Amino acid sequence: MRCLRFTKEVLIESSHLLQADLHPQSRARTALRVAVKVTVALNFASGAFQAGAGDICNISQFAVHSCIREMSEALYARRGDYILFSLTREKQVERACGFARIAGFPMVQGDIDCTHVALWVPHFITEMYHNRKGFYSLNVHLVCGHTQRVMQVNARYPGSSHDAFILQQSALPSAFEPPRQTRDWLLGDKGYLLTTWLMTPLCKPRTRQQHAYNESHAATWNLIEQIIGVLKQCFSCLDRSRGVLPYSPERISNSSWSAACSTTSHHEGTALATRHTLTS
Repeated sequence: MRCLRFTKEVLIESSHLLQADLHPQSRARTALRVAVKVTVALNFASGAFQAGAGDICNISQFAVHSCIREMSEALYARRGDYILFSLTREKQVERACGFARIAGFPMVQGDIDCTHVALWVPHFITEMYHNRKGFYSLNVHLVCGHTQRVMQVNARYPGSSHDAFILQQSALPSAFEPPRQTRDWLLGDKGYLLTTWLMTPLCKPRTRQQHAYNESHAATWNLIEQIIGVLKQCFSCLDRSRGVLPYSPERISNSSWSAACSTTSHHEGTALATRHTLTS
């Protein structure tokens, strides 16, 4: 447990959640128990390489690879249970009131941002994945609510894609533009275009009211920055601090962030610092 960045409760809950999915098919004595698979996969997610992740349970690198794949696929299959942007009237009122309590910004339904997850150099169309920061990545789009629950994730676009472009390809415009399901709005940073449903900071505030708007916007929008920061701090595999993910863009897109956010939402009741994620 000391080698992991997870509480005992997280490991127990994850093992219980995925019991049916990860239960060994073989009766062989060497078959890995669910708790072992979860421990190995989460250890990899916290930044260990596959060989190092295997050391914690004394298993081979091939077995580690299988544990990561099985848990990632199991969580990805359950993503719809935990990643949900509900626009029922009740949920809209709940979110708007929750966001307003932070810094007084009214009618907010979510914070939106993108973050880069580094990749090995792809074998094809490499320029598409080369981002403005100078490395290869996926540009991952996230939306969170006032409780810091991830409500939407999109990890399909290469690092060269602009945040505003990814937003336009999502389902959000159809929900907020006429005929719309809500008259409230989202908060984004200056990387997005100001619209009737997406509030961004003022570039050159001059009056006291404009400064107050920017301060309220920054305090409210900061929730999504906190989520991204904690995820990358707890899970070095999302950051470049422990190396780059040695997988294809397709595999990371289909499994890593959806699985990550599923786990984050599943453990919503715990403190933010102990909300943990799987990525493989």
